[in-house]
Amino acid sequence: MARKARVLSPINSYTILLKAYDDVSFSNHDLTMFLDTVSKYSNTLNYKFLAYDLNEKVLTFVLYDCDTALDTIMRKICVSFVSRFNLFNLRSGKVFKDRFLSVPANSIKDVWDMVYDVHKLGSNLSSKQNYFSNKYVSVNTVKQFYGTEQNFVSAVINRSELEKPLALDKILTNKKLADSDLQEYIIKQYNLTPNQLTTLPENKLTQILKEITLKTKASARQIARITSLPLRLLWKVTKGVQND
Repeated sequence: MARKARVLSPINSYTILLKAYDDVSFSNHDLTMFLDTVSKYSNTLNYKFLAYDLNEKVLTFVLYDCDTALDTIMRKICVSFVSRFNLFNLRSGKVFKDRFLSVPANSIKDVWDMVYDVHKLGSNLSSKQNYFSNKYVSVNTVKQFYGTEQNFVSAVINRSELEKPLALDKILTNKKLADSDLQEYIIKQYNLTPNQLTTLPENKLTQILKEITLKTKASARQIARITSLPLRLLWKVTKGVQND
C-alpha cells in the first residue's frame, strides 16, 4: 500500500517527531549528539532550528524557513545521526521506528504556537531552559520577531493559558481527538463555538473547515457531529484537502 503523501507547509516550517525503535533508548550523550547533528546541517541545508524537546524514546523539534526539501533535510539528519549512534553504542540496524512524522505550519503564528507546544511537552532536555543562551537554536531568528528575551518569554514560553493552541502531543502521535478536544480547539483557535460556524459566509467557512481538517485530522463525520453542518458539505471540503 502506497504511503500517504506528506502535507507540505506553505512557509516551509514544521514540527518533526522521531520515535526510537523498540529496543533503542537514547542516553543524554545520544540526545546531545542528535542536537549537534541538527544544528550542524542548519547552515548547509538552510533552515532555522527553533525548538526541541527530547527524551529517551521520542525526539520532537521545530524547523522554520527550510530552503531545502524537508525529506532531504531529514534524510541527511537521520543518516548522520544513526551512523554516529550505532558506532558509539557498538550496534547496527534501525534506530528509528518509522519514517518521521511532520506537522506543517500554515502561518508564522503556527510556528510560534508549535514552539510553545513543544516546550509544554515537559521532557528534561528542552530548549525552553535558558533559550537565549542555547547554542543549538537559531536565537537570531527569534530576536528578529520578538527583540528581547523578556518579550519572547512573555509571548511564547509563558503565554496565557487562554491563548494555548491544541496540544501537539495529541496531533503528533496521531491520537484520535475526542469531540471535546475538537470543540476546545475550535473555540480557542477561532473564538467561535462549533455551532457558530454555521453562521459564517461560505468562503470563510470553507477556509476554516480546511484548516481544521488539515491540522487536527478530524473526520467529516466528527466535524458534522459537533457543528451540525451538513455531512455532504464536509465530505466535499475534506476531499478537497486530501487532494491538495
